[in-house]
Amino acid sequence: MNRVLSACRFLLVIPVVGCLLLTAGVVVMGAGRIVTGAGATLAKGDFSPKASKGVALAAIETIDLFLVGTVAYITAIGIYKLFIKGSEIEMPTRLKINNLKDLEDKILGVVVAALAVAFLGQVASASEPTALLNYGGGIALVIAALAWFIRQPSGKPPTE
Repeated sequence: MNRVLSACRFLLVIPVVGCLLLTAGVVVMGAGRIVTGAGATLAKGDFSPKASKGVALAAIETIDLFLVGTVAYITAIGIYKLFIKGSEIEMPTRLKINNLKDLEDKILGVVVAALAVAFLGQVASASEPTALLNYGGGIALVIAALAWFIRQPSGKPPTE
C-alpha cells in the first residue's frame, strides 16, 4: 500500500502541467492584449481624457491577467516541489515553499493583489458611487477573511 500511495503522488503532474499551460496561455493573452491595445490606441489617435481612462482600465485588466498567471505558476511550482521533486527546484527567497501552508500563503497573497487590481479597475470605470462602495466593501471583507486565515497557525485551532 505504501508503494501505491507513494506512486500516486505522480498523478499530481497533471495539475502541475495544467497550471503551467494556464500560465503560458494567460501570459500570451496578456501580451496579445498589450500589442493589440497599443495598436488600436495609436490607430485611433485619440488621446483625450476619456480615451486615457479606457487605456488605464485596459492596462489594469491586463495586469490582473498577469497576476492570474502568477498564481497558476506559483501553484505549479508549489505542487511540484511539495509532492514530486522538492529538492531539485531552486527558488527565489520570496518563493520558498516548504509545506502546504507556505503554498497557501503565497497563493493568497497574489489573490489579495488581484482583488486590489480588480477594485482599481472598477474605480476607473465606476459611474455609481454606491455600487463602487458595495463592491469595495465586499472585496475588503474577503481580504480581511483571507488575512485572518493566513495568520492562523497551521494545525492549531484559532485562539480567541
